[in-house]
Amino acid sequence: MTDLLKKYTVSDILNSYSSLDGNANYIYMANVLALKCPLMQYLPLAASNQVMSEITSKVTSMGSSSTRTFNEYVAPTANHRTPATEPITMVQDWSQIDAALMNIQNDPGKWRSDEDSIKIESITQKMEDLVLNGKLSTDPKGLDGILTRYNVSTTRPNGVSTTRYNVQLAGGSGSGVTSIVILETGLNKVYGTYPKNSRAGLNIEDKGIVTSESSGSLMDVYRTKFEWYLGLVIRDDRYVQLIRNIEVTGSSNIFDPAQVSSALRRLPGGGQAPGTIMLVSPSVMDQMDQMADDKFNVTYTPNEAFGGFVTRFKGVPVLMAEKLSETETAIS
Repeated sequence: MTDLLKKYTVSDILNSYSSLDGNANYIYMANVLALKCPLMQYLPLAASNQVMSEITSKVTSMGSSSTRTFNEYVAPTANHRTPATEPITMVQDWSQIDAALMNIQNDPGKWRSDEDSIKIESITQKMEDLVLNGKLSTDPKGLDGILTRYNVSTTRPNGVSTTRYNVQLAGGSGSGVTSIVILETGLNKVYGTYPKNSRAGLNIEDKGIVTSESSGSLMDVYRTKFEWYLGLVIRDDRYVQLIRNIEVTGSSNIFDPAQVSSALRRLPGGGQAPGTIMLVSPSVMDQMDQMADDKFNVTYTPNEAFGGFVTRFKGVPVLMAEKLSETETAIS
């Protein structure tokens, strides 16, 4: 279990495959996940309360307390909540390798593992892309990702008029901009969910050698099934803070430390809660690292996480997420 979150994450689940099965083939695959899709490694998971969805609610109003004197009655008040249903998507893929080709390899087991790792890479990138960029309007079998849910800068979190916006604009324009995603992850915050009667995270099922048929012709193949159920739950809009319309080139409207500091303060935990992470695109990571290399900086600090170097901004891990596009269209 990661020390950064103290939660059970996809990374822990993938690592358990090698220890449970005594099979080291999938250790390399877990490392592939860590390199490419950090959100899939940091996102805590919880079993859903419905078969293929998670029913949650958000507090929309609280009763107003009253002062009183002795022997004076006070009218009770009620809290009000708005229910929400978060769908769970299923992503599946198969690996099918010619048995004859595998059997002539010098190390058949490792060769098959390397081939299957490509599928691990593909399904992991697909899942992270859904969580960040998914749109039910274009893919009804998927889910609405973070950037789809928060694509305007004038909507108050949870519909509360006194709450500061959770989407800030950096000032960029056109179609060559990107976003910074800051999350306060944790159960009952921002987390992933899966059907309670399924296996959490990526399920890898070795079907062994089977005979495959195509148009009446036969071939023996080694087959592996990859399956992943995941839903995205955001219990409070303030747990998500975005900075959008960041220019990836030039010297204006780029990454602004003051704006990021403001976003951290808008989190319920103020950027100090365990599980707070920041996702940035490669170009924004370059911009941040240039500032981090300044020997006079007091904002950035290095840290080791999952065996690798991680930049921190005021203590918050900054993770490069390649599924954050650098060709977004500016929003308003």
